[in-house]
Amino acid sequence: MEITRLTLMALLMMAFTMLISKGEGQLVENFYSSTCPNVESIVTQAVTNKFTQTITTGQATLRLFFHDCFVEGCDASVIIASPNGDAEKDATENLSLPGDGFDTVIKAKQAVEAACPGVLGGPSFNVELGRRDGLISKASRVEGKLPKANFNLDQLNALFAKHGLTQTDMIALSGAHTVGFSHCDQFANRLYSFSSSSAVDPTLDPTYAQDLMAGCPRNPDPTIAVPLDPQSPAAFDNVYYQDLLSGKGLLTSDQVLFTDAASQPTVVRFANNAADFNAAFVAAMRKLARVGVKTGKDGEIRRDCTAFNSSTCPNVESIVTQAVTNKFTQTLTTGQATLRLFFHDCFVEGCDASVIIASPNGDAEKDAPENLSLAGDGFDTVIQAKEAVEATCPGVVSCADILALATRDVIGLLGGPSFNVELGRRDGLISKASAVEGNLPKANFNLDQLNALFAKHGLTQTDMIALSGAHTVGFSHCDQFTNRLYSFKPSSPVDPTLDPTYAQDLMAECPRNPDPTVAIPLDFQTPASFDNVYYQNLLSGKGLLTSDQVLFTDPTSQPTVVQFANNAGDFNAAFVAAMRKLGRVGVKTGKEGEIRRDCATFNS
Repeated sequence: MEITRLTLMALLMMAFTMLISKGEGQLVENFYSSTCPNVESIVTQAVTNKFTQTITTGQATLRLFFHDCFVEGCDASVIIASPNGDAEKDATENLSLPGDGFDTVIKAKQAVEAACPGVLGGPSFNVELGRRDGLISKASRVEGKLPKANFNLDQLNALFAKHGLTQTDMIALSGAHTVGFSHCDQFANRLYSFSSSSAVDPTLDPTYAQDLMAGCPRNPDPTIAVPLDPQSPAAFDNVYYQDLLSGKGLLTSDQVLFTDAASQPTVVRFANNAADFNAAFVAAMRKLARVGVKTGKDGEIRRDCTAFNSSTCPNVESIVTQAVTNKFTQTLTTGQATLRLFFHDCFVEGCDASVIIASPNGDAEKDAPENLSLAGDGFDTVIQAKEAVEATCPGVVSCADILALATRDVIGLLGGPSFNVELGRRDGLISKASAVEGNLPKANFNLDQLNALFAKHGLTQTDMIALSGAHTVGFSHCDQFTNRLYSFKPSSPVDPTLDPTYAQDLMAECPRNPDPTVAIPLDFQTPASFDNVYYQNLLSGKGLLTSDQVLFTDPTSQPTVVQFANNAGDFNAAFVAAMRKLGRVGVKTGKEGEIRRDCATFNS
């Protein structure tokens, strides 16, 4: 298999290796021998240049590699920059990663790209190559995956074991703390509030503790950084372990390696024998570098370290917009049909286009009674957009992403707000009619029922009220609200929250035994415009469904309805925020799902 561009993860791994002195699956040491034979010397030169310019280059690059591998695997996902501040590097645990680590990889990547388009004194070792860059980088996925400064031995072992690393591997990799720094807040508890009986951690050497207090008072400057190895902080050696023997481990998670009897012998061995440490470190690094790697067709080869590629289909949005616009001009119901289709899709199996699957047995999601009223123009909009995309970019854009884009486009065509759509969804592999019941809001829901259903997907009451504003367009069949006209309760056949004149108008259109094909606008005033008139209707008792009108009659939700009725800008902002949240519900990414060739049919 030939890959014509070097991945960022390969560069990050090589950059680290060059700094500290260079398999399984498809990783091999000479992976680029034919496509970029001089890659190692190119990276070495770029890293050496950077190292001579900035003292923190070494520890920054080393720490960057560790933080990358421990989250999504060794795939350079930690380097991605998100304009929304929600990438892996934006997680609280990663905010202290020095910029010199990122810059080292970026400069090495630029040097490699120029030649092949598409140094601390530690041990040297060969690097298995062939990694591909990851497609996921989320701050929300970092928590719980990186070791903390206060971890005990059991916690350290458990975390490293998740990646197939032994206790010896963990102790050897902890030796990376022979270089680098830590901020005072990571160990201040050991100086001032260790326990009720001893403010200072008794495992700390007293003189070292006093030195640390001088550098880190109770309310220190948050920019102060203290060397993890006080004796030789700029050298990759085994002095870190010697520090532990004398009570000079900076973090709890450092010192515990010596104070715990289970790990103490290994620490003593590494402290007394640098060669043993170096050998164990190299072995552990090679194992770590295989964690969660993407090879073959997984991931991608990024051109820019900090951004996912868009070259797989750079014009996808314009292609979809053109197809949706063409459909919109042809058929009046295209807008509300596509918008409703998106809602019904996301609420069942997640936003994965499972609602579009057609089953010859009539048992797919779209065949459920709750979905039989979904207008065909919504399905056709997605299918036509998919055909247009496939003509230009075959096999790379999911039906789920196309549905999300199409929904955004019809909202704009109806006069609603425009917004960016997050992409990268894959299409679902399950579509069952039996999965629909209980997962979609019903016309007779009260506020508690609506809130409970939306909360299952991480959506708040404000999100729910904003998304209900999609009823500013669209229609409903009479059977969804005739109980409000003829059989509300024995003492009042007509729902008293209905405006009397509006109720009479509805009765004229929907008699007791109405034509089942009759459809009534959900917003009788501006049924073809995406605006905030829906909420104004609720204020005057002209919400069509019980689940609409209850948003105003229930005092818990009434203030938000009034706010949206009086301020279209507030509604639009809340709707966009809620749509972005809804668009993340149950998404399939990475190896999950598939990219369907035909939106109505699974690939196999």
